Amino acid sequence: MSNNHTSSSEPKKKKRRRSRGRTFWIIFQIVFVLGLMGAAVAGGIVTGYVAALVKDEPVRSKEELENKIFTNYLTGFAYYNDGSLIGQLRAEEGDRRLVKKADVSPYLINAIIATEDKTYYHHSGVSLQSTMRGAIQEITNQPVVTGGSTITQQLVKNTILSAEVSHTRKAREIFTAIRIERMFSKDQILEAYMNEIYFGKNANGSNVYGVQAAAKGIFGKDVKELGLAEGSYLAGMIQNPGAYSPFRAESYQRGKERQKMVLDRMLENGYITQTQYDGALASDLKAQLAKPTQQAYREVPFLMMEIEDRAARQLVDADLLEKGRDKSTIGRNEYRQLVEEKRRDILRKGYKIHTTIDKSVYDIMQAVAADPKNFGKNRTYTIRRSNGKTEKIENALEEVGAMLIHNKTGAILGMIGGRDFKVEQTNHATVPRQPGSAMKPLAAYAPAFELGLLQPASPIDDAPVLLADGQNGSHLPKNWNNKWQGMMSAREALRMSWNIPAIKTYLKVGIPTALEYVKKMGITTLVDADNYAATGVIGGLTYGTTVEEITNAYGTFANHGSFVDAYLIDRIEDNTGKVIYRHETSPVQVYSEQTAYLITDMMRSVVNNGTGTHIRKYVPRKVDVAGKTGTTNNSNDLYFVGYTPELSMGVWVGFDEPYPMPDADKYVPMVVWGKVMKDVIAKHPNLSPPDSTFKKPAGIVSATVDSKSGLLPSELSKEAGHLITDIFNSKFVPTKVDDSHQKARVITYNGERYLAKEGTPEDFVTEGVFYRSPDPLPTKEQIQAKNSRVATQPPDWEQRLPDKEDPRTESGGAPSSPSGVTATGSGKQITLTWQSAKEADLVGYRIYRADVQNGFVKVATVKDPSELTFADTTAHHGDLGYYVTSVDIAGNESQPSAIASVGSTQTWQLPDPNQGTETGIPNPMDNNGNGQTDPDGTVTNPADGSGGTNTNTDSASPPAAPKSLSIKNTPNGWQLKWKGSSSSEQMYNVYFSPDSASGYLLLGTVSSTNFTHAAEVPNGSNYYITAVNSYGESPHSNIVTANTTE
Repeated sequence: MSNNHTSSSEPKKKKRRRSRGRTFWIIFQIVFVLGLMGAAVAGGIVTGYVAALVKDEPVRSKEELENKIFTNYLTGFAYYNDGSLIGQLRAEEGDRRLVKKADVSPYLINAIIATEDKTYYHHSGVSLQSTMRGAIQEITNQPVVTGGSTITQQLVKNTILSAEVSHTRKAREIFTAIRIERMFSKDQILEAYMNEIYFGKNANGSNVYGVQAAAKGIFGKDVKELGLAEGSYLAGMIQNPGAYSPFRAESYQRGKERQKMVLDRMLENGYITQTQYDGALASDLKAQLAKPTQQAYREVPFLMMEIEDRAARQLVDADLLEKGRDKSTIGRNEYRQLVEEKRRDILRKGYKIHTTIDKSVYDIMQAVAADPKNFGKNRTYTIRRSNGKTEKIENALEEVGAMLIHNKTGAILGMIGGRDFKVEQTNHATVPRQPGSAMKPLAAYAPAFELGLLQPASPIDDAPVLLADGQNGSHLPKNWNNKWQGMMSAREALRMSWNIPAIKTYLKVGIPTALEYVKKMGITTLVDADNYAATGVIGGLTYGTTVEEITNAYGTFANHGSFVDAYLIDRIEDNTGKVIYRHETSPVQVYSEQTAYLITDMMRSVVNNGTGTHIRKYVPRKVDVAGKTGTTNNSNDLYFVGYTPELSMGVWVGFDEPYPMPDADKYVPMVVWGKVMKDVIAKHPNLSPPDSTFKKPAGIVSATVDSKSGLLPSELSKEAGHLITDIFNSKFVPTKVDDSHQKARVITYNGERYLAKEGTPEDFVTEGVFYRSPDPLPTKEQIQAKNSRVATQPPDWEQRLPDKEDPRTESGGAPSSPSGVTATGSGKQITLTWQSAKEADLVGYRIYRADVQNGFVKVATVKDPSELTFADTTAHHGDLGYYVTSVDIAGNESQPSAIASVGSTQTWQLPDPNQGTETGIPNPMDNNGNGQTDPDGTVTNPADGSGGTNTNTDSASPPAAPKSLSIKNTPNGWQLKWKGSSSSEQMYNVYFSPDSASGYLLLGTVSSTNFTHAAEVPNGSNYYITAVNSYGESPHSNIVTANTTE
């Protein structure tokens, strides 16, 4: 029975178990379905949420993503002309240098992956594990010990998205990272990341981006050369560069702790062995840190700023040319915007800018600028602004700007922007200032020579001239010495920088024509208003010129008349090494070779024997130099521009706020020029060989012309001694004979000169050869109305032919005697004064003198009736008596005046008019008075042969030859001395010949009995002297020879 019982209960138990299993499965299915339903709902919610977060994020193309992550701000560099580094260009962020993954140390790559994203090569842009861990840490407020972003996400964050912290940005980061992983390889992404990472500050304190810049700036080596210790330290800095900087003790210690963590992970992931771990951890990295280096913007700031600006402009100009756009049609604002865009490219795109700057030359120039002994003292002064307000300028620095250019190529080899960039950031070599007289060769003489209007020997009248003035009606320009010099050659006018001849030449050429030539020589600062200013040729331009442009213009003369525009940027390469700009030289022939040589030869005179001689203190005479000084009338600006056959250099000196420079500093531009050029020639003879000379082209000849008309000499020219010999362009040697000279009899009346009437007594007449003034002179009244402190006539006015006859008419009968005669003084000079006779037809006065041994004899004639004084310098010691007579234009002479005595022991008696000439009584009809008057004005007493000198009557014949000419070699040149006549109206011509086969050249005309020829001359050169007066030129003196071997 029991078996039956057992058998019947088993099925029941199995049935119950099947029922429970079926129930569990049903529940599981229900839960699973509910779970799927919940997951679906949750997934939908999440999906909807994520979609909402990224709905505004654009779906970027591959090209756009590539530009974002692979085109970063790159550091650019500038180089000297030999390829050596000037420095790093400014970067808005800091130093960044691209590098390929293959050129990065594997230690650094492994350290970065082990630390930042150990599953980098196994995920698709996002690590779910890391993301969940980051999310849990955020939800639970746990400390963040590891980041949730992969390397790809970090790249997105650094290059594409903003730095905001939000779920929206995180979702967009994930979304973009996944797209990037689909489009680019792992190696490409890692390379972009390594070029983007910020590593804090380098040894100089500048920001560094990317592993290459970090390796250079922190450890001073290429990233490929980094070892494990250095690579692991850099990888540890990525999380917080400032906290782990190795350049501070505290942060370096934190950095070492961070390095240990990096090494731990590298060891854990099998990148290094324990031995490598131990060695890297023990390494003292402080000893391996980079040292601070010179920074270009601190060491050569003027140069670096100029490189930036010029490179940008060159790129804009090249783009415009490529697009066929005329630069002149581009508006100023548009051009400025284009330049700014190119400047940003230069600072961001890793360009390499190769310049023309020679480092050694540049250093020489900076050394001269840095030496305070080369400049005047700082000054404090007050200026008045255009609004009428005054402003005190304190401790102003005497500034300088300079530019040195290679003539043939136009390459700028060196420059001085200023003395101290920290005081003033203006580049004084490239900002306009008034050039003063440095404009004269450019705007006056060179155009005049080219047009055949002048040659070096051509005469120009340095005499008063009134210029039209829109505000005041007229203007009277003046020279720097406030005097007129009279007729002179163009060479002499430029040699001593006289203003009036330059202005007259400027007007003769025509201002618009002259300025067209100036523009062709690269001057870009001229404006329409300059076409109406006659003083522009002496520096009165609207905006002035820059040192660079005027130096470049002078180089035209050194370059045989060909203008070659100066340039600083030789070529520009992009970050791949492709040349995107290269300078091309385009010479422009502005002047003939002959004109260029004539101007150069005239500016040799400026340097060797004119206003520019101060440079010879530094540059020896064997170095062939031409140049010109430039000083504005108020001395606010001082220039010197000079050149050798190979190099041109200009120097400006002045204050930033214009103010007159002290006289003591007038040589400063020449000091700077001389010291720089001296060192450049000494250290770089290949740049400017010291024995190089300006080559005379064909078509240059020597000729003698009349010095007052510039035409071929006439017989009267020779008689007057008005001859000059100089070099000419053979095209413009004159063929017409001078006709400006004339023999005439001239008198002086009230300070004016007239042609004498036929009956005027001979002793009141100056008879000789005179020349006609080329231009009428303003009246005395006109001159004095403009400037009462200058002379109303040029100093050579007595050599000029009057254009009017004596206006006086004969009144009839003898004039009345002078009254109030007094005699004062003793010894070497007795001064007579008197009051004029009342007649209007007076021609002058005769002076008579007597001493204790002799009766009264005529000693002088006063030729102008307005002169009421006479100085007797021929009187002997002892008692003397004087009387004065009046003489009219018909020769009638008055009775003697009262006697004026000197001394007290003698009583003088007037001569008896009835005794005639035998008793020393003046005969009104005898112009010679008592005794015989020799042609030179000496009156001889018949009784004893004694006499006096008529100091106002010249000999009517040429003077005797000078005597005892001697020569001496001095530091200043060849010094000539001779003996000559004591005549005050006598001048001396100095002649020179370089050898026995050549003719003689007139070097100059002087009034003294010495002359220094400040030039290097060949051994065996000859000199002689002649004397000249209004009647002609004497025979020559003895000939002397320059012997350089003595």
